[in-house]
Amino acid sequence: MLIRRSLRFHAREHLGVVLGAAISSAALIGALVVGDSVRESLADMALRRLGDIHFALAARDRLFQASLRDRLSATLASSAGPTPRRSSTGLTTPLSHCLAL
Repeated sequence: MLIRRSLRFHAREHLGVVLGAAISSAALIGALVVGDSVRESLADMALRRLGDIHFALAARDRLFQASLRDRLSATLASSAGPTPRRSSTGLTTPLSHCLAL
């Protein structure tokens, strides 16, 4: 009996707490959904802009000579097609790994 009277007396406070929790959880869930959507949209946009690229050279902290592009172009043009090979340093990386967010 005492518990019911207490709940009835403080019903406004309880309602405020429940509504506040519902609104804050809806805001957090909405932010997570929008964040995932934006991340996926940006990855799709980047892949579309890159076109028919299957591999990328991950530079990390290394610098490349200016003639690297010409040498790679000549090598790829002379071969039957781009055959991805892993070097001993592991610099040839699938593009999907480069865009992992």
